[in-house]
Amino acid sequence: MTTASILVLEDEDLIRLLLTTVLEDAGFEVTAFATADQGYSFLETHPGEVNMVVSDIRMPGQMDGYDLSKMAAERWPDLPILLTSGYSGRDLELGPNVQFLPKPWSNERLLSKVNTSLHMH
Repeated sequence: MTTASILVLEDEDLIRLLLTTVLEDAGFEVTAFATADQGYSFLETHPGEVNMVVSDIRMPGQMDGYDLSKMAAERWPDLPILLTSGYSGRDLELGPNVQFLPKPWSNERLLSKVNTSLHMH
């Protein structure tokens, strides 16, 4: 089985590093950016190379993680996306391939959500 490639988008350095470390330790290839803008640009320039996106919702820039999830769902409908936030996800309208994971999350919960998302495809 090939290693899944995950795009991590998180503006807080320590959380981005933690996400990257947890996912890499679990055997995933990780590319990480601090903004959704950078992440969307990466998706556009590396089509088909990303198997999943894990993104914070609130980030600086032209778009946040929620905007990215909506745009990515239209452009790449089969790309699984996991949104995370310290804020309630109740008001979000999530697409069919988008899941929500509230912060703070445990490493086990994160990996469970990631594996579930990847195996749905």
